[in-house]
Amino acid sequence: MARRRVLSVSSLALVLTGLTGMPAAAVDQRAPAVADRAVAFFAGEQRADGGFGAAEAGFPGFETPDAVLAIAQAAQSGPSYSPSQARAAVEAVSRAGRTGLDYLDDFSEGTTFSAQQAALTIVVADSVGIDPTAFDPQGDGAVNLVARLESGRGADGSYGFFNGTLQALFAFRLLGRPTDPQTTQYVLDAQQANGGWNFAGDPTANGEDVDTTARAVEALLVGGANPASPSITRALGLLARLHNDEGAWSSFGASDPNSTARVILAITAAGYDVADRCWRDVYDPSRTNRPYLSPDAFLIDRQQPDGRIASPSDSFGINTFATSQSVQALLRPRQVSIQALRPCPVGGYRLLTTDGGVAAFGSSSFVGSADTLPLNQPIVTGAASPSGDGYWLFAGDGGAFTFGDAGFFGSAADLRLNRPIVAAASTPSGRGYWLVAADGGVFTYGDAGFFGSAAELPLNRPIVAAASTPSGRGYWLVASDGGVFTYGDAAFFGSTGDLVLAEPVIDALPTPSGRGYWLFAADGGVFTFGDAAFFGSAVATGATTPFAGATASRGGAGYILASLGGEVRAFGDARVHGSLEGSGRLVADVIR
Repeated sequence: MARRRVLSVSSLALVLTGLTGMPAAAVDQRAPAVADRAVAFFAGEQRADGGFGAAEAGFPGFETPDAVLAIAQAAQSGPSYSPSQARAAVEAVSRAGRTGLDYLDDFSEGTTFSAQQAALTIVVADSVGIDPTAFDPQGDGAVNLVARLESGRGADGSYGFFNGTLQALFAFRLLGRPTDPQTTQYVLDAQQANGGWNFAGDPTANGEDVDTTARAVEALLVGGANPASPSITRALGLLARLHNDEGAWSSFGASDPNSTARVILAITAAGYDVADRCWRDVYDPSRTNRPYLSPDAFLIDRQQPDGRIASPSDSFGINTFATSQSVQALLRPRQVSIQALRPCPVGGYRLLTTDGGVAAFGSSSFVGSADTLPLNQPIVTGAASPSGDGYWLFAGDGGAFTFGDAGFFGSAADLRLNRPIVAAASTPSGRGYWLVAADGGVFTYGDAGFFGSAAELPLNRPIVAAASTPSGRGYWLVASDGGVFTYGDAAFFGSTGDLVLAEPVIDALPTPSGRGYWLFAADGGVFTFGDAAFFGSAVATGATTPFAGATASRGGAGYILASLGGEVRAFGDARVHGSLEGSGRLVADVIR
């Protein structure tokens, strides 16, 4: 099964061929190999009747439908879903001449075949290109799965067990049927006050079930629910809060692949890429400064040498269920996304505090802080690594503290400085940085080149900011009166050195092109030069403390200003995702 799959967002196709939609996320590059090994595991677990796993001895139809769906999904090799390719792959996995479809054919003909089982088998039939109104893989007499499903409808719009009702919403949408308002309302009425659902669909019970909650979110969205509706928002908020430090979701107190797989599909249905933390930041802003571990990585890391995905339930006997659901979640094309991929928040940022603290907001991540270290001097500034996955903090004595993928290339902490360090800039490669003192002295580390300094100039006001050119072969130094000093290939586009400023300049930022820059004053004033556009200023916005730093949004179409007291103001396409206002901590700078 070592077929290669196209992994880009634009080329992923829906397995639910009767539906239109857009997959919400690219597939982890390791997922295809995980799926291939899983298919080999399924083959080893196949029984003589063609079904999969031992659990079906007591629960008929429990494992086989999901195993067949996983095999069908793992077989896809082209830019669009191929039912014929799926069927060929399913029929290639056989024991004693029987396949999973043979087992489901016989199972569907039995007297105990329920509406819920019919709903799931409809999804299987569609995935391999079989008419669900005439399901007959063996050619021994067709079964109308749709009629069997319809016969199970209760007067209240339910279909047997609560999970059967959720599965029915999927099946009817797959069949092109309009969503039954009564069935949808039945599901909504079962939601608990905390935003979750339990296995029985009892809104008065205590304790939500993660799997059922995720299925309900997925089913409602597939059925046409608005992702911004209160019901969906509350449920996704609960799932965000339950995302644990292993990158997973738990069941009975242990990180569980089934629960994690189901939540991945729910988040995907809402239009988010689960590989990116932004969905959690949207629904649980209180955790924006906590590390985010990928649920995909959790599932991948649990694959065993035999191809199965290890599960806490293995203690009761190994089955295929955790593996088949994990494969479906990892490959994702069978998930219906009603929404197009939602972008992560624009212009995430980190507030750096003078005591070494770091608070991350929006799409920016937290990877460490220096607030537990014995600092000799306060933190005065910082810089983000080019990837955004790390950052440097710099103290007034020239001490350098590195986090994430930001490397350590030296510091000025052991030097006798004439004036304290007040500014810093990283090189475009991320393999070096400049430290700049208040007297204009420039100290270079790593691949940062020395192109001159202002240490010998008769400065009217001290240096407060520094910025690298896009090439890394030059830099700007900026004084508190707005004087601009250029070195290397940094060009001069103007300054405020001849103006009478209400408040001093506290920061400067170059435009992405390097053909302009912004100067920011302590009162929130913004001065533009070259190709820097004006998006507004924070003058007279009511900030209770002076502004301490600024950072631009990724495309340069906006900027963030942060005050000493932790207040945040956003302009252009930048957005406020959180602040430290009222925390009592002093902000030294703000970086992406």
